[in-house]
Amino acid sequence: MRGLTLAVLLSTSVPGLAAPATAESQSSRRAATVPCGDVTELSNQINQANTVGIGVIVLAAGCTYTLTAPAETSGPDGANGLPTITGHLIMLGTGATITRDSATPFRIADVATQGSLRLQGITVSGGSASAAPGTVGGGILTHGNLTLVASAVTGNTASGIGGGIAVAAGAAAQLTASTVSGNEASDGGGVHVSTSGRLTVTSGSVKENTATYTGGGLANFGSTVLTGSTIRDNTTDTFEGGGIYTATGPLMVTGGSIAENTAATYGGGIASYGSTVLLVGTSVQGNTAGEQGGGVYKNSGTFLLIGGAVTGNTPDQCAPAGAVPGCPQ
Repeated sequence: MRGLTLAVLLSTSVPGLAAPATAESQSSRRAATVPCGDVTELSNQINQANTVGIGVIVLAAGCTYTLTAPAETSGPDGANGLPTITGHLIMLGTGATITRDSATPFRIADVATQGSLRLQGITVSGGSASAAPGTVGGGILTHGNLTLVASAVTGNTASGIGGGIAVAAGAAAQLTASTVSGNEASDGGGVHVSTSGRLTVTSGSVKENTATYTGGGLANFGSTVLTGSTIRDNTTDTFEGGGIYTATGPLMVTGGSIAENTAATYGGGIASYGSTVLLVGTSVQGNTAGEQGGGVYKNSGTFLLIGGAVTGNTPDQCAPAGAVPGCPQ
């Protein structure tokens, strides 16, 4: 029954896995269980999945896998704690954690353009993409497809963009019932979505992240859809978008809340600089901006509010005055 469940999961959850039932593909579908804390075996199994093209790795329940040195030190994106994901990999855990404990800075995971990674029930923490200025993706950098289910990305740092997660140009990330918290970066403290990148967050939270410049919780330059999610207690130290900074690409938020975020200048909750933004039934409440747009600041683009409420923001609800139709002043 366990083997059947894994086979169904592999065939339906990860792109490109509907392979013929050859001996090789049947072998690759067998889940590899990694003993508690065995980082060497974890890396070996990732390499094996890369070689075969697909794989399932099961982490021991409640265990911590501590990375003390990078598995890869070269490459344009800097060092990685785990081997770069080039195949289609599912990693399952029940309260398992992959973390970094080292004086050497390196991110936890990197997904290649042709690769996909699904994490389920796993926490990624302590990554540091900071060996050089402008290094991206402190926790996870994806050039391919990234899926998080009931997982967490917390306490990671990037000197460049995407403290928790960086979604590169053309890449995609889907987060379901997952949390991105306590991460730091120059832009997109929690998550950064690059031009033509795509992010979907369903029933998740982006909270307590910090950006030096823009997008304390989320910086969107691609296409982002948030459904029933919470953007809360995020901060920018210098510029706009305490909760969300969005420019160029569209942003759609349905339900959920954007609350208690703080921007140093404009847009405590959301700052829009050229995006088409649609909020449907979303609460924007208790956010603070150092200058204007405690709840929402629209510099340019299109901003539509349908239902929901914009209340209790400081120093105002929306700015400039009249820029967001239907927003109380």
